[in-house]
Amino acid sequence: MSTQSVVDNTGLTPATSPSSAKPRRYHPALVALHWLIAILIFGAFFLAQANEGDRERFRPGEGNFPPPGSQRGVPPQNFNPGNPPQGFPREGSQSVFSAIGIHMVFGIVVLVLLIARLFVRWKTQHPEWLSAGNKYFDWIGSLTHWGLYVLTFAMTITGIILADQRGVLARTFGIGSTPTPGSFRRSGFSLGMFHGGIWVLLLLLIILHAGAALYHHFIRKDHILQRMWFGKSA
Repeated sequence: MSTQSVVDNTGLTPATSPSSAKPRRYHPALVALHWLIAILIFGAFFLAQANEGDRERFRPGEGNFPPPGSQRGVPPQNFNPGNPPQGFPREGSQSVFSAIGIHMVFGIVVLVLLIARLFVRWKTQHPEWLSAGNKYFDWIGSLTHWGLYVLTFAMTITGIILADQRGVLARTFGIGSTPTPGSFRRSGFSLGMFHGGIWVLLLLLIILHAGAALYHHFIRKDHILQRMWFGKSA
């Protein structure tokens, strides 16, 4: 017996017989993971900016910052381990509720949730792919989705390695290595630039992804935004 298509008045996707029907929406767990990961990514970004603001308070000639001409990596004579200048690791523990502490927690949670999202996506059915009406746009859309996964993984992994190199993991969570003051800048500088570069690329893909979703929803009027939200899926 052939499958008979049924008219779907919601404008999402054509409904078919139960045996071959594709859901109109993504699985609720996938929807929750999608938006939670997005919130955590931007939350981690703003916390990183707050941490950079704290580091900017240390400037040459102010407070306990090393005076010009002092040897890099060698603490000045009036070095205070409890409140070191920029570039010198802080001795002792650091609160997990500090900006950098919460930033790291968000990053680790994003990594765990991203793995969970891939598992849920693999185990659940999802709606049919919606064409943008152009094969090149469809190709870019597919690459964008894969790029979001790859860059988010790269962001979290490089962030964990960078935190370990800078001794932040050791000071905050009591795990990882504690670098010497002389190796602090050299060990974390290049990876820090790479970590920041990944964020720029990830942000560009997020903007492209959001723009494509708005194009689908308001120009092509295929209700694509409803697919990534809660509601009846059958």
